[in-house]
Amino acid sequence: MMRPLLVAWLAFGSGIGFGQVIDSVHVFKKLPTAAYTSASANALAWKLHQAKAEHVTLKGAEIATVREGMAQYKPVPHRSGPIPGLQHLAIVFSRGRPTALGLTGDLDRLINFTARSEYRISSMSEHLKVRAILLELMMLH
Repeated sequence: MMRPLLVAWLAFGSGIGFGQVIDSVHVFKKLPTAAYTSASANALAWKLHQAKAEHVTLKGAEIATVREGMAQYKPVPHRSGPIPGLQHLAIVFSRGRPTALGLTGDLDRLINFTARSEYRISSMSEHLKVRAILLELMMLH
């Protein structure tokens, strides 16, 4: 259960979440092992969405905790190219509009493929805060 919660937690704050209503998050359960680029990860997210691939749908109570954790992430320009460590893909719905997201396994990089934006954690203390808030979110389930 940690993997879907992790992606949902991060997705809410990825620029689509700040100040916007989030309807739900579809977190895909399995990604093929591959060397992903921005383009291939984005294409896979939409392919999984269109195929109604196995996913976990999250909504509701997690939003407040998610927003708290996302305060640790800072926006940076996204440069297309390889995404080492990509482990999670999700589609987030805001007012019915879908957005494709990817997250690296170290929690360092969250990429909003639809908006071509990226969010990063830059310090160890920020990583520790994010992990503590994630633990709190997991305890809700």
